[in-house]
Amino acid sequence: MVNRHFFSALIICMMLCSCHHHNKPEEKSTDTTLTNSDSLDTDTFPRKSITFILGKDESIRNPYYALAGQYYRLSDSEKTEIVIDTLISLVEVRNYLSDHRPENGHPWGLINLVTHGNEFIDLSVYISPTGARVSEESLQEAIADTVFKPLDSLTIDKKTLFNLHGCAVGNNKGLLKFLGVAFGGNKNPARMKASKMFEYYAYLSQNKNPQMIRHYYAKVWYAYYKVDSFPGEAALADQLKTKYPADSIDWIKAIRRQYPSNPSEAYHINLNIPVVWEDFYQSKDSLPDLRTKTKQSKWIESKTEFLTLMQKTRIPRDYFTIKFYRLVYNSDSSTIYSNKVKAKAGVICIIKPVIRTEDSLSEKYLPFIPSEDDSVYFGFTGGEESLTKEDMYP
Repeated sequence: MVNRHFFSALIICMMLCSCHHHNKPEEKSTDTTLTNSDSLDTDTFPRKSITFILGKDESIRNPYYALAGQYYRLSDSEKTEIVIDTLISLVEVRNYLSDHRPENGHPWGLINLVTHGNEFIDLSVYISPTGARVSEESLQEAIADTVFKPLDSLTIDKKTLFNLHGCAVGNNKGLLKFLGVAFGGNKNPARMKASKMFEYYAYLSQNKNPQMIRHYYAKVWYAYYKVDSFPGEAALADQLKTKYPADSIDWIKAIRRQYPSNPSEAYHINLNIPVVWEDFYQSKDSLPDLRTKTKQSKWIESKTEFLTLMQKTRIPRDYFTIKFYRLVYNSDSSTIYSNKVKAKAGVICIIKPVIRTEDSLSEKYLPFIPSEDDSVYFGFTGGEESLTKEDMYP
C-alpha cells in the first residue's frame, strides 16, 4: 500500500481569490550558490527592493495579482525598484535573487512575495515549478532533499526582510519559520514577515486609475456549517456572537451582504474546505472493506494522519461531511486501486476592511496603515528584534 494525501484549503485572499492546484510545465533551475562570511553590517548605500507576483488571476472578477503588480510598481509608499511577475515557485525566486544581486554590492533589502494563501496549511505558490505547494511539511522536505538551498551572505543578510503577502499567513508560525530556514539556512534564517489579517488591493477611484490603487488589511471572522445542510442566518449569527462576544459587528447584515458598497461595510464570502486522503493498492483484493458506516468510522479513528490534517484547519470535526470512494487508475503497464476519502466543511467568512478613522479632504475610505512592527497585524520570524525601514535602507 502507498499513502498519498492532499490538503486544499480554499481560503481566499479577498475578492474571491481561491487556492487551487494546477499542472505545471517542467522547468530547470540553475543553482549558483556562493559563500562569503564577510560581515555587511556597516552599509552606507540604500538597499534594493523587489516584489515577486507569484501567480496569475483566474478571473477578471478577481484581479488580486494584477492589482498587486500595479500597486508595487506605482505606489508612492510601497513601490519597489523591481517587480517580477513571471515566476511560479520559490526555487525560481531563490535563483533570481542569487543570479541578480544588486549592482551596489550590498544584499537585498526588502523582498515582497505576493501569493494567495491561508493561515491553516499552505500557499498557492509552488516549491519548484514541478513540485508541491508551499507548506510547512513541503518546505521541510525540500530543505532535507536540498531542493531548496539557502542563499549566501552576499545575497541576503540579517537586514534583509522577506514580506509575505498572503491572507492571514502571519498566524502560521511554522510556515514562516521554515520559509526563513529555506532562504537563509538553519544557522542564519532569513527574516520573515506576514500579515495576520486578510490583504487585498482595490481602486479608490471610480475610473480605475492605477495611481489610485490602495493596499487594505481586513479583519475576518469565521463560522462553520455542514455543506449539505446550510443553516439559517440566525443560527450563523448566534455562532458568531458566541465565538466573538467582544466584537460589535452586525452579523445579520454582514451575512446578507455579498458585496460591500464601500470599504467601511462588513460582508461575507462562503467557502468549502476539503481535506482529502487517498490510499493506493496493487490489487483489488487488498482494498479494505469500507462499505458500512461502522467500518468507515473505525477507519477514520485509526487513520491518525487524516485526523491531523482535519485538525490543522481548526474547524470542529462535527462540521465535516466525510465521503468514501473506490477508484481505479489504469496505465499501459499496470492498474492501481485506491480508497479515497473526502472530508468537506462549509465556512462563512465575515470580512471588514480596516480603514482610517478620519478621511482626508479629497479621499474617503482610506486604508489604515499599521506600524511596520505591529505584532497585532503582523507575524515575524528570523529574529526577535524589530528592524525599521532605516535599518533595512541605511
